[in-house]
Amino acid sequence: MKFYIFIILIILSIASSYRGYTIFNVKQEELDKRFNTKSIEKLETMLQIKSEIGNSNFKITFIGEDKDFRYKVTSGGIQNIQYGNCFKVTGVISRPEEKDFGETLYIFPYTEYLAKDRVYLLYRISNAEKIKECPELSVYEKVKLYFLTKKIGITKIFLEKYDQPYAGLVAGVLIAGKGLMGPETLEIFKKVSLSHVIVLSGSNVSIIIFCIKFIFDLLFSRVKESFTIEIIKKILTLISVTSFVLLTGGGAPINRAFISSFCALVLFKKGTDQVYALTIVVLIMTIINPFASFYDPSFHLTCCATYGLILFSKYFDKVIIFSWLNFLPDFLREIISVTLATQVFVFPYIIFMSGSFSTVFLLSNVLVLPLIPFIMLFGFLSLFPIIGGVCISVNNIILKTVFFLVRFLSEIPHAYLVFDRKMSVWVLVGYGVGVVWLMWRMRRG
Repeated sequence: MKFYIFIILIILSIASSYRGYTIFNVKQEELDKRFNTKSIEKLETMLQIKSEIGNSNFKITFIGEDKDFRYKVTSGGIQNIQYGNCFKVTGVISRPEEKDFGETLYIFPYTEYLAKDRVYLLYRISNAEKIKECPELSVYEKVKLYFLTKKIGITKIFLEKYDQPYAGLVAGVLIAGKGLMGPETLEIFKKVSLSHVIVLSGSNVSIIIFCIKFIFDLLFSRVKESFTIEIIKKILTLISVTSFVLLTGGGAPINRAFISSFCALVLFKKGTDQVYALTIVVLIMTIINPFASFYDPSFHLTCCATYGLILFSKYFDKVIIFSWLNFLPDFLREIISVTLATQVFVFPYIIFMSGSFSTVFLLSNVLVLPLIPFIMLFGFLSLFPIIGGVCISVNNIILKTVFFLVRFLSEIPHAYLVFDRKMSVWVLVGYGVGVVWLMWRMRRG
């Protein structure tokens, strides 16, 4: 049965990919006819905001839609805007192009990357006038607007109760992602291989899903287990997780975590082979959005980390148990084995994509990762008036510890290595030989 499901999903993935590329090529031909493929052109139109408002290089960014196209919009002057607002705008449009990052091996397919959100043009706005005549939002869009409004309110509370950069980290790991973090903070976390901590990633969502499941298991602990009770718990968990996804505004990592949790709760039984389950999830995501699967680097990193975790974590755990590190407590041993396992496939992809590597990645993850759940817990509790003051004080101590550790590790000589293209190739070749040797050792063991 599993084999037939697998084959059916592969066929559906191929069909979805073919359909996606057909639509993409039709759009590109339409753009070639209507706009000059090279130059920047002026455009005046009516836009409706169709995404959460973001910030990039001190400019507002969002996805805007008119009657013909969807645009990746940047503007430095629009204020007090939200999802669903309409504007009469003037600016210049251009076609997205591939991005070459200099000495790295990776060339970013920006056109295809934007196509995952059905965006085919860049729009830099110079003038905008808000208008009342606006297409009515769908039921889903109204629900999304409601949750995004709540998110803005909660984020403001964090910004009022915590100083920066602590507010950015608390809000980031709980609800807001990395949008509130400054460039300097993002850079030092990148240097110590902790970028996955400051974004609202799958690991953060997993902690929240675990807490939601724990709460419902606790609530139903005195109720006799039955098939009906199990279904009720799964439905309540899915409703809670869906509400959380809407509250965060979605985004690729959150949506992936939601799909994975949905599959785990609905499709898979306990004891299902993890590699098979992950592959099924990847195929389902490809059916839903093939361009996100093929061209989103964050998706590739998620797959690399998760496959590495499944295939190698037990091996590294056994190596630690039978080594001089066997005195380590279980939670530290787990962090080390998980960190090493995820890096097996993540490391070569990072080298290929950025030509850089953090030599302190293991130390930073061992020291900082255990503190993140506490930041999330006390950050959440700080929203409640009665206990908020105490929780903020405790959380500030943890936050100061995290930032001290990150800054200290980032300043260690050679903590962050950058390679040119030639060296990146040699590193990847050598690493490939090492991985083959590791897998040979695992088969023998």
